[in-house]
Amino acid sequence: MFTFTHTKVAATRLTCGARLGLPGWVAASQDAAAAALTSSHEKQRALLMLDLAAAQLGTGRLDGAFALAGRALETGARYRSGRIIERARALRRSYTSATPPRVAREFDDRLHGIYL
Repeated sequence: MFTFTHTKVAATRLTCGARLGLPGWVAASQDAAAAALTSSHEKQRALLMLDLAAAQLGTGRLDGAFALAGRALETGARYRSGRIIERARALRRSYTSATPPRVAREFDDRLHGIYL
């Protein structure tokens, strides 16, 4: 049996909302997202940051989305985690624009320099 804490429920809600493409649902529960990002496990926190970044990207908050994704990318590079790096790449691929903003180009440069 697993014990469910407020943090675990918030993390699950965040992940489900991001993967189902419901950014408004995730944005409505910012306190739950903040609780989920206090995870003591750094890799798990990085994956949750990418889920939160996907939700912010869906609501049009590009600066916040790419800032969170950049922090997660740093963690993925530090731990040499292919899972985190691939999720960051998937997040970047989900945003398409004819002329990407500066934050997206900077994220591309950081992502391009990482090889696992």
